[in-house]
Amino acid sequence: MKLKAYEKIRVDKYISDEFEEIPREKIKNFIKDNKIKVNNKNIKPSYKLEEEDEIDIDDELFEVVEIKPEPMDINVIYENDDYAIIDKNTNVIVHPAGNIVSGTLVNGLLYKYGYEGLSHIGGDDRPGIVHRLDKDTTGLMVIAKNNESYKYLKDLFERRQVYKEYLAIVFGNFDKKSGRIETFMDRDKNNRRKMAVSKSGRIAISEYEVLKEVDGYSLVKIHLITGRTHQIRVHMTYLNHPLLGDPVYGNVKHNFNLDHQLLHCRKLAFTDKDGKEVSYNAKAHDSFLKYQNILGLGE
Repeated sequence: MKLKAYEKIRVDKYISDEFEEIPREKIKNFIKDNKIKVNNKNIKPSYKLEEEDEIDIDDELFEVVEIKPEPMDINVIYENDDYAIIDKNTNVIVHPAGNIVSGTLVNGLLYKYGYEGLSHIGGDDRPGIVHRLDKDTTGLMVIAKNNESYKYLKDLFERRQVYKEYLAIVFGNFDKKSGRIETFMDRDKNNRRKMAVSKSGRIAISEYEVLKEVDGYSLVKIHLITGRTHQIRVHMTYLNHPLLGDPVYGNVKHNFNLDHQLLHCRKLAFTDKDGKEVSYNAKAHDSFLKYQNILGLGE
């Protein structure tokens, strides 16, 4: 596999940032074994990339261990022969990454549907997975049950033909009660594990509407038009309204015993392959409703 560098940074860190699921120590070992080269030359992990350097990576780096089926309580909202709509719980990683090969949604899907009952062209470690939710984000996901369905659904997401609606509890009150956020997003230059609004990168578009507010907190509906990593969390922080409980973005001090963002995907809608418009809904989970009620933000 080949990559082209776009900034000055250590080569091992650059690759680690691009492929978060691969442990950095594994990347260093590959470099030391000359399985990663720059401009067709052997280098050290500390080598500082120059813009436009070409990185050649042995495909062996991306090999994944066997992912085993594991029983899991999966809330299926709807399913047919082509896809399933599930309501994901909090504290569930969608697919294996790095050393995490157990306890993910994929493990549960393999147990429920079997390998042959899921699409498998999106990656050996991601059978059935068309799109993702963060570990602690709850709500609706669509799972592809065959390759044809995967291709169709993936195309819908890429063409922004899937309506995705979220609920979030955020800090502060809005001067403008509804609006559209359109920015570029890229990795945070100060913390490569985070994303940030930037002058370049990929376009990110969200629309929001305040549903209810109390002093210092707001319940917000967010229509996610694009689907960048951590997009809602980044956009709300960009507006100075970070999500309550978010341990990464904003991370505002509060008096609640809460260690995860309050974010829930409550609606997915799209046109299925037969031309029928379908829409699915899921109520916010108890972990969300608890703080919604404490704050007096019930709809």
